[in-house]
Amino acid sequence: MSAEHASLARETPAGLDPRTRTAIVGVAAIGLVFAIGAAAGWGLRSGVSVSVGALIAVANLYGLARIVGALLGARVEGDGGAGLWGILAVLKVVGLFGGVWLLLTSRLVEPLSLVVGWGALPIGVALGALFSDKTERQSAHRAKEAPPAGPAAP
Repeated sequence: MSAEHASLARETPAGLDPRTRTAIVGVAAIGLVFAIGAAAGWGLRSGVSVSVGALIAVANLYGLARIVGALLGARVEGDGGAGLWGILAVLKVVGLFGGVWLLLTSRLVEPLSLVVGWGALPIGVALGALFSDKTERQSAHRAKEAPPAGPAAP
């Protein structure tokens, strides 16, 4: 492994664990298969529409993973930035709905093909969960939490 490749491997975003990355790759791979099938069976416009739907699914999953990871991390660490991530989550949903509305009202994509592209999301996540690393993850040390309450010492 080259030094450049090793440095890229270390720069993994903090909010994405290997299981999440596997799910994202699974969604992208299923979306690609769906897009090729749609283009071969129903034409280039259908293939492009399925590709757009799959890209939206991948971007949505990535954004959701980053936002949820940051929100949970902020709650554990007591960081005040959790509210900012909550606002970002709302903006992501508004952007998702607005972008899809623009795509459909401008007739840039076929609606049914777009939905087929979105169908890559549950299938890709399921396959990602099936093929991801199943080893037990080490739990992070939570220094700011109180120890669990147990029975009083005699």
